[in-house]
Amino acid sequence: MKAEKAAPETDKEPEAPHPRETFSFVGHDAEEQALRDALHGARMHHAWLLAGAKGLGKATLAYRFARIALGAKQIGARPLDVDPEDQVARRIAAQSHPDLFILRRGLNDRGKPRREIAVDDARELGQFFSLAPSEGGMRIAIIDAADDLNNNSANAILKTLEEPPARSVLLLVCHAPGAILPTIRSRCRRLALRPVSDDLVRQALGGAKGDDALIDLAKGRPGRAIALKAQGLDAGSADLRRAPASIARGEAASVLNPLYDQMSGEPFERLAAVLELAEEWTRAQGAGEGGEPWAEAWSQLETLRTEAEGLDMDPRHALARAVGVLDRAAAARR
Repeated sequence: MKAEKAAPETDKEPEAPHPRETFSFVGHDAEEQALRDALHGARMHHAWLLAGAKGLGKATLAYRFARIALGAKQIGARPLDVDPEDQVARRIAAQSHPDLFILRRGLNDRGKPRREIAVDDARELGQFFSLAPSEGGMRIAIIDAADDLNNNSANAILKTLEEPPARSVLLLVCHAPGAILPTIRSRCRRLALRPVSDDLVRQALGGAKGDDALIDLAKGRPGRAIALKAQGLDAGSADLRRAPASIARGEAASVLNPLYDQMSGEPFERLAAVLELAEEWTRAQGAGEGGEPWAEAWSQLETLRTEAEGLDMDPRHALARAVGVLDRAAAARR
């Protein structure tokens, strides 16, 4: 009998471990210490905005804090290190801790990820915080990511931010703080995570040699490097290193199609990963003089990635459209 496929989780990278199952952490020493100090200080702020680019470790840091706040024993060199076999850590990994609430994009009626966090899901946050802690300690909620809140769902969480219940902490993972409601930002203490060194990215990858291409692509984001490696990206591929130049010459098909074929995972997961890489290469092209065509291409690719997921677009058709977008941008620069 064929095993039933697990439902997709909208707050993890394809093929990579979920942040709740991740116990290693590199960089961001001051930010981690700030959370630890606040937890054991006289007054813990009720809401924290963990801000920074995708793949820096914001969600991983949120779960590290949640384990300690909910009673896991601290061990190890880092301030929020715990034993993966600690009972609190195991219950969080199993999604069975009653005092931890996760707000993320749900699935639609077809089992596909929604494009935004639904208002009904956001209202459950208030219901969660209206109850006393089940185990007498704290109640913790993680929103991953706040970028996915629409106006209705954002307004639904405002009451919790305006009238925080006792013994509760809300952690908002946010990739682009400027895009969320100012009324949410103003009620949070902000921790900004920044890119780490290439040496730390290599450490996150296990310290193996031959990962230079992945490290270059990650640009200081350990989670990004781990996700790309988990999806089977060939870090030693010369084609990968030549990809930006090939795209600039109008040869996008020679880059995107082999990447899609090489990666592991479901078709839409592979498509999203390829389009994200294309967006990053395009953004870099647009940073230089005369980069307007590339800036427009980046915007079109971002829209295409969102539409492909929401409309069940054929991945090969979406790739062909992406190739057209990139080749037109290259032609406009000649």
